[in-house]
Amino acid sequence: MKKNSIGVRMWFFLILIGFSGQLAWALENMYLNTYITYLNFSAPAGGTFDYSFDIALTTALSAIVATLTTLFMGALSDKVGHKRIFISLGYILWGIATAAFGLFNVNSTSKILPLALSSSLAAVFVIVLDCVMTFFGSTSNDAAFNSYITKNIDKENRGKAEGVLQVLPLIAMLALFVGLNSLTTDSASGVHDARWDLFFYIVGGFVFVMGIVSFFLIPKEKEEKSEKTYLSHLIEGFRPSVIKENKELYLLLLIYFVYALANQVFFPYLMVYVERTCHIANTGSSGFLTPFALLMAIALLGGSLLSVLLGFLSDKWGRERMILPSLILFGIGILLMFFIPQIGEDTPRLVYGIIAGVIFILGYVFVPTVLNAMVRDHIPEGEEGSYMGVRMLFVVALPMCIGPFIGNALNNTTGEKYANEFGDVSSIPSAYGYLVGLGILLLALLPLFFYFKEVKKHVNQ
Repeated sequence: MKKNSIGVRMWFFLILIGFSGQLAWALENMYLNTYITYLNFSAPAGGTFDYSFDIALTTALSAIVATLTTLFMGALSDKVGHKRIFISLGYILWGIATAAFGLFNVNSTSKILPLALSSSLAAVFVIVLDCVMTFFGSTSNDAAFNSYITKNIDKENRGKAEGVLQVLPLIAMLALFVGLNSLTTDSASGVHDARWDLFFYIVGGFVFVMGIVSFFLIPKEKEEKSEKTYLSHLIEGFRPSVIKENKELYLLLLIYFVYALANQVFFPYLMVYVERTCHIANTGSSGFLTPFALLMAIALLGGSLLSVLLGFLSDKWGRERMILPSLILFGIGILLMFFIPQIGEDTPRLVYGIIAGVIFILGYVFVPTVLNAMVRDHIPEGEEGSYMGVRMLFVVALPMCIGPFIGNALNNTTGEKYANEFGDVSSIPSAYGYLVGLGILLLALLPLFFYFKEVKKHVNQ
């Protein structure tokens, strides 16, 4: 890689391997929650379960596994120095675990327990397998891939790289919505004929293949074995002296924590919210042509294109200048999402939902584009893998262990009720989750104030 430039091979690696990882994460973060919902609403009479709580539980357990994995495996990758092996082997195993979700459904588990309990058992299998999938994904992507990028892309290009990296999750979701959404939807007749098994096999197979490809694609960089002990790498980011020396880094992580916590109140339920609370249909003869798929596709595509542009501009204008506008933009998007269910007519509601979705997605991506680049700027050299675990604690573990349960409580107390064809009643996501999320997001202004105070202090020294 040339100085002050991202080489062609590095761009291919960043985009292709990054995209395949985000495809698996999009499946886990978005469609897996929808699959749990599907297991509940397609269950026979007497076989339902509290899907909202199961989604919150899945999100929290996945966050804990992801953080612990990134912490321990990130430190190990710093110690042994061979991040390429962690990335490639991890992606291969990640693909296998993702494809394995196709084995568990109401029909397969009915062979183990009576039919009335089969949906609950399938949900348990999905939750357990999700933790296994998360271990391989966090090892290869959160720990190794992200630390590799931090180490091998310089500060002058991090805004560009982050702009692309933060768009990849949206492109992955767009690929799922446009290309594979029809496999996850029932026909208009109401028969539960979705092909979730094929959906999981396709995504898992793609990640598996990309793991093999990555062996040959990852740019060969010299990685020396660290002389520090593994334990030293593991606890580096938690030392009081290190925190004191890196106040700006930890203030940025606090801002990131508040942003992520606000997200987790409503984001795990986003797809269910759009379909069932906002009454934007996701059934029909073609999953591609449903209003739901149309809204998600336009919102993701529009938000992605605009966020890439802003990512490139952040390198030019300065990331410190962009952080407050990004938070304001996201706050506006959250507020707009709250009002979608209140529009009575189908077509105006869809049009408004698309506009709200574009602004929401743009802010949702723009904030971490700026924050991730700034966090990478402040990570000490040689500790890239270790600090990925610290980052995961603030960005994933704590927010995902708190936010979804706030959302679940709101769903159960203020959400509308839905009855399936057997008469079983469940709560659906509440629009008030977006107002609560907006209120939490405003708290980010406090650590942001102290961050700018620290920056000003250093400038004046």
